[in-house]
Formats: sequence, structure tokens, C-alpha cells
Amino acid sequence: MIRGLAYWFFGGIATLFFFFLALFTSPFARHSKDYVHRLAGIWASVLLRILCGVRVRVTGIEHIETEKSYIIVSNHRSFTDILIGHIVMPLQFRWLAKKSLFRIPIIGWGMKRAGYISIEREKSVSALKSLERVRERLLSGKSVWIFPEGTRTPKEILGRFKRGAFVLARDTGLPVLPVVITGSDRLFPRPWKIHRGEVAVDILRSVCYDEVAAGESGEALTRFINAVKKTIQSDYDARVAHNI
Repeated sequence: MIRGLAYWFFGGIATLFFFFLALFTSPFARHSKDYVHRLAGIWASVLLRILCGVRVRVTGIEHIETEKSYIIVSNHRSFTDILIGHIVMPLQFRWLAKKSLFRIPIIGWGMKRAGYISIEREKSVSALKSLERVRERLLSGKSVWIFPEGTRTPKEILGRFKRGAFVLARDTGLPVLPVVITGSDRLFPRPWKIHRGEVAVDILRSVCYDEVAAGESGEALTRFINAVKKTIQSDYDARVAHNI
């Protein structure tokens, strides 16, 4: 309880500090969006590693070519997955996140300033516009991180994968980079209770649409989605079986 209260108190102070740092210094940065994204990585490390005492173990960094753009897809078990993503990924990437997150004071402003992309899943027109913005980020040399389940799924079996990330992979020819996060759902069993522990992040080999499917049919796209989902599920199951 005390640790949880301390985390939220000092985490709030750290969030305010990085907010004002980004507010007053980003206009002078050469690439302001990239600069804010890097600051977000430091902020995430302060919240998770220093204040929460979490160890993050990463494998598979060698599967990333930093000069490439990727469509990063991962399972989504906890709100801390976003912090973890900032800590482990050595790329300039942009989040595709639900629009409600952009309404959060301070954090929402930072997300906009970094060039992250909002989406209203219930509105098809908004979703299409969001995917078009994602396409623009990808073609400009950035990577994009998408949770294909669309929301947190704290179950052992992955939820249904939405098509957006995989349609982008098919249409742009860019590789999908599967990422598996294990253990993040145990960090905050309740808002005011923290469990220090270890989170495992596996960065798997990237896969291109043409390696798995051919053509633009719905059947081919489904085959591609299922192949990526199976890869993530298998790695997650293996981690759980070995207690991370």
C-alpha cells in the first residue's frame, strides 16, 4: 500500500517534470517529435525501473535492423506495456492508441507532441483515416507499434487480432515485427499495490506478408494474421511454462 502510494506520488512528480521539460525544450530540438519520443523513453524507465523496481529482460534485439521501418505487433496484458515498449525498443516508433488516451491531461499532450496516432475503433471512417496516418509515418521512415488485440487481454489465450496492422504490412511491403511481453500483468494486481518482479520481452524474427501469403484475398490476409498470432502465442506459452 505504502509503496503504491509512493509510486503514484513520485510518478506524478516525474511525469510533470518530463512534461515541462518537453514543453519548453522540444521547440528548439531539430526533430521535435523524435526528441519527445526519446524523453518518453527516459520517463518510462524512471516510472518502471526506478520507482517500481521492475527488471526488464529483453531477448531478440539482434532481430532488429535499426535502419528499417517495422510494423511492431505485440500482445497486450497491462497498461505498463506502453512503458515497457519505450524501454526495450531501440527504434523511433509511433504508437497507434485509442483516442481516449489523448484526452488524459499532460500524457495526452505528450502523445500528440510525439506524433502518436489516435484511433476511434467504433467509427470506421476514423479508423481508416488513422491507418492512412500510420501509412504516412511508415513511409517517412518511422516504425509503428500496434496492439492487434485492440485492448488489454489479461488471459492466457490471445484475443482476436484486428486486421489493420496486417493490411498495412500487405499494402506497404514492410515487415511485421512480433513482440511478446510476459509478466507485465503481475506488476499492478491493484492500483495501489505493486509487485516488484521481472518482465520478459521477446523480440521475434520479422516476417513479411509475401513470405506467408500471396495475393490480396481475404483468405490470404487471414492466413498471414493467423501465422503471426500463432508465433506470438507459442512464444508466450513457452515463457509461461518456464516461469518467464
